[in-house]
Amino acid sequence: MESPVQHGILRNMKWLLSRMRYAWRLLLTAFYRPFFKSFGEGSMVYGKIHLFAGKKVTIGRNSTLNVGVMINASAEVVIGDYVRISPFVLINACGLDYTKFRDEREHTESPINIRDGVWIGSGAIINPGVTIGEDSVVAAGAVVVADVPARAIVGGVPAKVIKEI
Repeated sequence: MESPVQHGILRNMKWLLSRMRYAWRLLLTAFYRPFFKSFGEGSMVYGKIHLFAGKKVTIGRNSTLNVGVMINASAEVVIGDYVRISPFVLINACGLDYTKFRDEREHTESPINIRDGVWIGSGAIINPGVTIGEDSVVAAGAVVVADVPARAIVGGVPAKVIKEI
């Protein structure tokens, strides 16, 4: 059993660690902010992210990008307000035209729009040309290849509507 002194020390250590973690997030956010076209007030970066052509990425207010998020913004990527992007999500605005033979394939680019209040689960993949509607949830590991309606939960490969909210 811990003494009142030990309890107080542990409580203070937990508080200190939480403040250090918050300071680290602020530092990361300040580092990444200039690489975006626009980075909304209150939005945070929670770990190392990978950003390609970041000047085509707009982040709304109070959104979060977690560790390992990769954004390939060959075309415009718009992330709304209050969006939560979990660890290791891939947002890819480019691909290959698979309808042509291998020697004739060309890179394609299509914008991605993630509307307000969306939550994207860990390891999800968002493909080119997709719009994810307001207040929707993309399940962990889902591969989004088509538009997601507002207030829907989608999951699977390819992602399909599981439930309307």
